[in-house]
Amino acid sequence: MAAPAPFPVILPSETQSREFDAKLLLAGCLAERGHPVYVGSRVEIHNRIHTLPRGLYLAKDVRRSSRRMFRIMHKLGFAIVAWDEEAIIVTDPTTFHKSRIDEENLNRIKAFFALGVKNRELIETAPGYRNTPIYETGNPRIDLLRPQCRHIFDSEVDALRARFGEFILINSNFGRLNHLLTSDTAIQTPDGGFINLGAGTSDWWAFRVKLFTAFKALLPALARAFPDRHVVLRPHPSEAHEVWREAARGLSNVTVVHEGNVYPWIMASAVAIHNGCTTGLESYLMDHPVITYQPVTSDEFDGQLPNRVSAPVFSLEQMISTLESLFAGVPLPPVRSEAGLSVEHYVGPLDGTLASERIDALIAKHGEEWMGPRPSLPIRMFGYAGSVSRHVEKTINSFRSGHKNSRSYAEHRFPVMSQADVEVRLGRLSKVLDRFSKLIVRQIHPNIFRVSDGRRTSGQSTD
Repeated sequence: MAAPAPFPVILPSETQSREFDAKLLLAGCLAERGHPVYVGSRVEIHNRIHTLPRGLYLAKDVRRSSRRMFRIMHKLGFAIVAWDEEAIIVTDPTTFHKSRIDEENLNRIKAFFALGVKNRELIETAPGYRNTPIYETGNPRIDLLRPQCRHIFDSEVDALRARFGEFILINSNFGRLNHLLTSDTAIQTPDGGFINLGAGTSDWWAFRVKLFTAFKALLPALARAFPDRHVVLRPHPSEAHEVWREAARGLSNVTVVHEGNVYPWIMASAVAIHNGCTTGLESYLMDHPVITYQPVTSDEFDGQLPNRVSAPVFSLEQMISTLESLFAGVPLPPVRSEAGLSVEHYVGPLDGTLASERIDALIAKHGEEWMGPRPSLPIRMFGYAGSVSRHVEKTINSFRSGHKNSRSYAEHRFPVMSQADVEVRLGRLSKVLDRFSKLIVRQIHPNIFRVSDGRRTSGQSTD
């Protein structure tokens, strides 16, 4: 009797610039094993989930906002595994559990792929956790920082250096205070309180407001202190740009821009500046000069890993003098040894094996068990009806300006890609890793692409 055909795997990407290249790397590993892999915009994949073949779906988190989609996919017969794209920066376990973990979703998934020991501990201690299997795999985004992978960005690095020279990169991380959607913005009231707190406390948001104000002042100060260098402010993917453009008004050597993956921007810069941003850790892992700007400090809120692996600067005057020394050839102070040793506890093993390979191996070992039998036809029909109803609702909302489902916001997070775009990206991975040469890409819907082994034809129709 012939072995069963490898089942499809679905890899949604919410923010193209942050996640897509990493998802494509994982897709390549899975496709080499024979899985047809569907990769692309999370919005489009969710809207068309009832048209995709039943398979294994890798969720970006287990937040409550995913509950409706998880229920639909469960009825349609999809198996769900998950990781958390935001698990590196954690202020405290209580806030993480409140904002990132939904008990129903956590106990519905077949497995959780943890970044490392710290992420595993956060999941195991979540209220309502009931022994969902957890594997310390790392994340493919970290794979792209490895020496064997980061060369996929070489052409982009060269283009950025030709465009901006040896520039200063400031990475903003103030999405909730400066969100593209006003409905998702935390607003300070005259009495010092806040509206739309989410999971954060008033003290946390007051701290963030002070930092936001300081970063707005930092932008023109650096532009004037270093008129012979360009200053690039890269907003967080969810941020509006107007506030930053206003801060840079009249400064010809400042550019506010969010284009492509942040990794080539880091590599092309002379130095990266942040506070509590994942780009601080990413810069450290690439052995790139990185500064955490801390004009406001807090024993409670300053402990995030990205800050601990960056050179701290506590005032505008110190920032300017530190940069002057750096540009004169004096390296930044080394990271404290205990901070460097703790990195693997947060991001997973850095032993040479790619996180993508670990995840691929786990799916090969457990995937058939996770998939299980198909639900009955009546249950699948309920799932189909629920998916179609949701698609209609989301389509109507896509025409509402300022809505979280608006077409403009979806395109901001995941701009239109062509099949040729994906083929070029996969080709770069193939060149630096010396693999994936037998894989083919096919666009099946707008912003949804199938990556498969060109020598196989199985698993490419719906069931």
